[in-house]
Amino acid sequence: MSENINNLLSQLSKKLGVSSNEIASAAQKGDVQSLLKNADTEEAKQFNAVLSDPEKTKQVLNSPQAKAIMKLLSDK
Repeated sequence: MSENINNLLSQLSKKLGVSSNEIASAAQKGDVQSLLKNADTEEAKQFNAVLSDPEKTKQVLNSPQAKAIMKLLSDK
């Protein structure tokens, strides 16, 4: 795994309160809910609201940040 992906996993791990391995495993399985188990309730609600609205999801996926993450993940 590249250093950029490791840094991203580390930051996300701190934010969500789960290990980097759990994040990687959940991402591979497409299991977003397991990542939110320790997240702040309000953050989890916001995340689920975005995922349940196709237009909001599209906006997030088209953001420069999401594109950078997708590029990092596809370059491994």
